[in-house]
Amino acid sequence: MRGYILILLCLGTTVHAATLTATLKPGTIKQGDSAVLTVRCEGYELATVDPERTPSGMGFSFRGREKQLTSIDGADKVSVTFTYLVTTSKPGGYVVPAFTAKLPNGDLLRSEPLTFMVLDRDGDAVAGRQPNGFIKVQIDQSKVFLGQSFSVTMELFVLRLLPSDLPVPQLTTPGFRFTRKRPEFFRTLRLENGTRYDVFVFKTGAVATKVGKRNIVFETDVTVRDSNDFFGKRKQIHVASNPIAMEVVPLPAEGRPANFSGAVGSNLLFKVKAGSTAVNTGDPVNLSLEISGRGALDQTTVPGSDQWEGFKLYPAKSDIKFLGTRHLYAFKNFERIIVPLRPDITEVPKIEFVYFDIGTEKYVTRTAGPFPLRVTGPAIQTGIGDPPTLPNTQLEPDQKAGKMEPLRRAPGVLAPAPSPLLTRPWFLAAQATPLLAWLLLLSWRRRQIYLEKHPAVARRIRVQKLTRKTMRTLRQPNTQADPDAFHANVQIILREHLGMAMNRPAEGIGREILEDEALPLSGENLAALERLHERNQLARFAHVQEPVNAPLNFKDLDRVILALQ
Repeated sequence: MRGYILILLCLGTTVHAATLTATLKPGTIKQGDSAVLTVRCEGYELATVDPERTPSGMGFSFRGREKQLTSIDGADKVSVTFTYLVTTSKPGGYVVPAFTAKLPNGDLLRSEPLTFMVLDRDGDAVAGRQPNGFIKVQIDQSKVFLGQSFSVTMELFVLRLLPSDLPVPQLTTPGFRFTRKRPEFFRTLRLENGTRYDVFVFKTGAVATKVGKRNIVFETDVTVRDSNDFFGKRKQIHVASNPIAMEVVPLPAEGRPANFSGAVGSNLLFKVKAGSTAVNTGDPVNLSLEISGRGALDQTTVPGSDQWEGFKLYPAKSDIKFLGTRHLYAFKNFERIIVPLRPDITEVPKIEFVYFDIGTEKYVTRTAGPFPLRVTGPAIQTGIGDPPTLPNTQLEPDQKAGKMEPLRRAPGVLAPAPSPLLTRPWFLAAQATPLLAWLLLLSWRRRQIYLEKHPAVARRIRVQKLTRKTMRTLRQPNTQADPDAFHANVQIILREHLGMAMNRPAEGIGREILEDEALPLSGENLAALERLHERNQLARFAHVQEPVNAPLNFKDLDRVILALQ
């Protein structure tokens, strides 16, 4: 027996001293290659480890498990190494998530997340060359309580971002959530290590939902061009922030009231208002309860008990409004109907709201009421879960019979029989609807087959539709007020018509191709095309802030399109 206890004690000591560490080599790879990830557990023989999450665009390929026994000062020490190959589907900065394993005593082992860089197949972002994008994050606190909200500022640095693509960095670490999933942002330019980036600054907040120490990361995918040329090749890259150490501590158990609502905030206010002061038994009384202040109140439940002596309570309805761009301050309102059942009730009981204050690190109780209430009328008996029967709607059997007596004596004129369905126009139209729908689908399908056999016709129709849509955008005042957006839309039309005239994909047309191949343009038409390209370069890449001369651009654009046709 003593030997068995000794074995358990040794096992407990071994499990308690177990650690889990991860390493990744090399730190930079090319797209299509793999990095070697090793997850090593020392102090306990683990059977397996699992990633904390499965990142988008990243794959893990298990390559083996190796066990090692070493003897230190006569004591055996075990270690297990798990090996994986890590591959990605696109270039950019990546974060390998933490790996976890659960021990028999209930403890959770967790490695730290790792960052690495994936170059494109041409070796983009090589040494001495800045990456196309990355994320910087600022967090106002590194240690928070469970359920506490904190501010987050995300800065997305991007080179040559497409105007139509602006993703929001996502908080991918388990145990945290955003207070606002689509935050407000502003755009600026910033010089970073000699490179001028477009910087998009997002201001939001986050809430801790899980206890423990972990590094949080922010990631997203962005689509960029490989050069400053508008017709440059597009590619999608993955960008990520460096891990940020955060510690989430549990709420203290000492001094926690039994009616704690789960709300965590700072100096929260609590107000209650009763809609009526004098009612009959069975009449509804509306209670309005409001909680306001800094805190994550979206999951806060209605304060107070669900059972009051002498009252029937109905489920509360709630709505919430946020203040500020980060949604760290909120007003949450509950509407609850209570029904008094006895005439001896003289007040609406007091209601307590208990929350944890992060400033004082103590539980705070806010109290509202009691509120005076005068109730008249007979008492109402209700069963458990049954709604009250209102006195003013209760009728005796003889009263009900008296109300039906005039109908029995003079039933009135019978309604005429309706006409047959076949004589009604709407019925005939309903029968013809499937046939009409079939004919429409048949003609649509024949048109699709024709366009598949004649790709040039299909392309001309698509270009014409795109031209009409883009021209409507160009004629809008807000587009003409933005030179960057105006000239970008002009280039979209030009690229599609040039591609159709040259029988080439529109995406691959650049300055080099236009110079190498002979265009069906000459004289003033070719000069108009050059003027359009020059205005685009000055407005979008040289940042020349001149107002758009829309009539002149429309004249040149119409001349080029007509000549290409």
